[in-house]
Amino acid sequence: MIHAGRRNVLFVAGLGLLLALGSCGSDTGSLAPPTGPVSATVPGVGILPNHSSGTSFNSDSESLTPVGRRQLTVGEVAVGPRLLLIGDSILAGLSRRFGNAACQTLTPLGWQVSVEAEVGKAIDLGLRVVNKKLPQGFDAAVIFLGTNYGAKQDFYQETLNKILDELSPRPVIIFTVTEFKPIIKEVNMVIEEELRTRPNLWLIDWREISKAPGILWNDKIHPSVQGNVVLLQELVKVLGTAPGAESGTCLKSEFTDDSPLVNLPPVVGPIDTVPAGETTDSVIPEDSSTTTSTSTP
Repeated sequence: MIHAGRRNVLFVAGLGLLLALGSCGSDTGSLAPPTGPVSATVPGVGILPNHSSGTSFNSDSESLTPVGRRQLTVGEVAVGPRLLLIGDSILAGLSRRFGNAACQTLTPLGWQVSVEAEVGKAIDLGLRVVNKKLPQGFDAAVIFLGTNYGAKQDFYQETLNKILDELSPRPVIIFTVTEFKPIIKEVNMVIEEELRTRPNLWLIDWREISKAPGILWNDKIHPSVQGNVVLLQELVKVLGTAPGAESGTCLKSEFTDDSPLVNLPPVVGPIDTVPAGETTDSVIPEDSSTTTSTSTP
């Protein structure tokens, strides 16, 4: 069991190193680093307060947290350290076959990480993932699905509901989606509705975060190198350290069926979140070559 002092040291050290890397990056070329605040998270148990459909989604995390509720990290309420990440190419770009940044960032915080994300997949991938993976035992989840939207809001909502029902009552972090075309607003409307009715959801409002300069690749969909750093930074803030584990593990991915790889943007390299003087040797070997993320979401 990690004592509170050690948990705080791990979290602060990990976040500090993420921020430090975000100031330099690599392979960014002419991409400008983000300017101004980009945090748009809701790190706490509870339901979002109502806001009118005619107003923009407020990116001030304090104003979105229910009054009187303490802001908690997922690690403070999860019953164990096993973490399931579910997504399309945006999360796949952080998996072991595309650079391993997710595991490199989260395992030093004690999480046992399974990244189940495939390039070009829609919301129904999430249902296949939970049906296969949950019997293996997972304590928390991250969902980033909706970029590959088929303009069928009812289907998206029905499938997301099934996924969240299967995951409940586990704590779940859900990302909104970059609105690179107007119809994607329908995805974010569904996500907002789920946030109002499910107390086990945490929000990372990627829709707002990705508006900052330099966050997205030139396709206006995928994160740039700097964008991946910011994405992981926000994820670390909301996750915190895992309960009951001195060191984490990178679990082998089972969902690795990617669409054809074309017009490859770069991805962020490994992010070291191991505090000074400590090491981690937690990655389960996997036979796969390291490439870059793809232009297909």
